[in-house]
Amino acid sequence: MKAQSNKRRDPLFEFVIVGALITGAVFASAPSNKVEKPVTQPTVTPTPEPTIEEVKPSYVVPAGTFKTIVTDLRAPWELLFLPDGQALVDERDTGTILQIDKERNVTKVAFTSTTPPCEKFCEGGTLGMAYVADRPEGKLSLFVFLTTLKDNRILKYDLDKVDGSWSLSNKRVFFSGIDRSGLSTTHNGGRLAIGPDGKLWVSLGDAGMKGATSQNWNRLAGSVLRINLDGSVPEDNPRKDSYVWSKGLRDTQGMAWDNFGNMWTTEFGQDTWDELNLMEKGKNYGWPIAEGKYKFVETPLPEGNPGSNGQGTAESPAPTPVIPTMPSDQEEFNDSRYTNPYFTWHPEDAACSGIAFVKGSLISACLRGGKLWVMPVLGDKKLGEPQEFFTGKFGRIRKATLAPDGSLWIITSNKDGRGGWSKGGENPKDDRIIRVALKTVYY
Repeated sequence: MKAQSNKRRDPLFEFVIVGALITGAVFASAPSNKVEKPVTQPTVTPTPEPTIEEVKPSYVVPAGTFKTIVTDLRAPWELLFLPDGQALVDERDTGTILQIDKERNVTKVAFTSTTPPCEKFCEGGTLGMAYVADRPEGKLSLFVFLTTLKDNRILKYDLDKVDGSWSLSNKRVFFSGIDRSGLSTTHNGGRLAIGPDGKLWVSLGDAGMKGATSQNWNRLAGSVLRINLDGSVPEDNPRKDSYVWSKGLRDTQGMAWDNFGNMWTTEFGQDTWDELNLMEKGKNYGWPIAEGKYKFVETPLPEGNPGSNGQGTAESPAPTPVIPTMPSDQEEFNDSRYTNPYFTWHPEDAACSGIAFVKGSLISACLRGGKLWVMPVLGDKKLGEPQEFFTGKFGRIRKATLAPDGSLWIITSNKDGRGGWSKGGENPKDDRIIRVALKTVYY
């Protein structure tokens, strides 16, 4: 039997041998003439948390605070802010275009016309304005809607800034021959706007001729028009060689586009329903077959009553009207050839003229209703319930416009000869421009 080896291991010897082997391996694997730089760990920059403004959809409403900033105007109709923050405002009856500088000083810029546009009670005169940079080197032009003794037409001016002030020159007729009827010039429409497509848009009424114009695609009145800036017909209009975009309108005075590109308009009905319409290509909105969402029924008026037009004379331009009854509320109107309104109101709550899209809200200024209707835009072709503000506070309100400082400027229309239709709000300093603070609502 072979004896087993029982030699004792020396710990110190093993430590020395292992250490030598490790040291040799290290020096064999790394060049002796190079020192490796330490590895730098990448810096991670934390992503900032999105703000509530970026996360939650929102719209604006009046905050409740306001201040009168301009007084003693005479039936102002349009208010525009120019690129430098100064504003233009026009007066319907005098034909005056005024400049408001940043210190709120008011100076005259031009007269569109010194000829009265009618012999009886007027709704016509100097109405809508819109400007566009269509001249060489980005210079501006101003379009102005004007009622004459023969027609409604659109003037065009060169709009230039000289020594800090704006001036109008080179007055010419851009577009003429828009229907007007009789001596009272009712239902002119008259709003102008440069749309997101760069075209000139024109809102019109039926010129008091009802279906003769509003249901006739060969007549301009009773329509919304779409015009190239050189005066030609856009090739993609609904009908070849026609400026008419849509029909069936009684008196449309407001146009605005929301952030989805949808066009919204305000419509004066007759005695029962005023409308907010989603205005779309080639559609017919029913007047005078329909009023609101109902079949139209003529209002019977006793002889001598000023009626729904409230027409008076030069000596008594604003008789107190006998408010007619509401007949167009019996038979609902459903006909696929015509388009019903999105919202309706009774005229005593509305008679809305201008409308603007402001930071997620459609804001409509109402005359007889004496208020602002605010409608949140909640999605594509989707509006929230209308909310009313300042009812009876300022009297008749013609237009609301977003100012460069984020406030809302509204113009009153208490000197337009229709005060008998409205209740409350008149002021010795009328007509006025009132600055209204806005606040954001998240949802």
